Amino acid sequence: MAFVGLAKPTVAKLDESMGTPKYTDGFTCGKAMALDISPQYAEGSLFADNKKSEYDKEFKYADVTLGTDTLPIQAHKVMFGHEVSEEGKSGTSIKNRTTDSSNYVGLGIYMDEKVDGLRKYVAMWIYKVKFAEGQESFKTKGDNIEYQTPSIGGQAIGIDDNLWKETMIYDTEKEAQDWIDEMAGIKQAQTPEGGGESGSGGNSGEGEVSGGGDERGKPGGDGTEDEGTSGGTAGGESGGEETGGEENGGETV
Repeated sequence: MAFVGLAKPTVAKLDESMGTPKYTDGFTCGKAMALDISPQYAEGSLFADNKKSEYDKEFKYADVTLGTDTLPIQAHKVMFGHEVSEEGKSGTSIKNRTTDSSNYVGLGIYMDEKVDGLRKYVAMWIYKVKFAEGQESFKTKGDNIEYQTPSIGGQAIGIDDNLWKETMIYDTEKEAQDWIDEMAGIKQAQTPEGGGESGSGGNSGEGEVSGGGDERGKPGGDGTEDEGTSGGTAGGESGGEETGGEENGGETV
């Protein structure tokens, strides 16, 4: 596989109170710059008769690091549990308290992949991850322009059925984005194909053609037009206990 792009990091708050995962407050978490996923494993070996007779390796959790061009205001509330409020006409207050606790969220993103010269779109959804705010670095202006961009890290673990990540491969970018939006609970705008004008058939009996030539009624209609309406809903867009030895795997996009 050859990944050549990364786009649309999407985050939604996870709710498992009903037994099945449900996602709310979905939003696009800036523009993607980098994503690192490093699964961590517990492993153990049994030696008998002077040789290794058993070996086992189990997934514990995955370290996830996401780099974006910016962190939207929603991220401070949905991901990190901070208080966000409007102040005055155009101000926004973000209060960080020592008692704030990050929320479990789902993370979706898609990658461009070249396969035998054909472009595919690989959509990924990580079901349960908790992020923490990372180091903040700022620099004054110098002779050259330098961009300071945020990077957040967290750990992904499995949900109740041990599922922690799902991947879908599509032919089009839209299909990949739609699947991620569906996973995040973001409703898509639904516009009917039809719409416009609709009328009722039949003769209305109210109109007659008088000798003066004023035609008030027409066959095949009741003389009125109903305006059709087209509806749509605007779319919105851990850890683990280590046992035995530890081996790291990883993905970097």
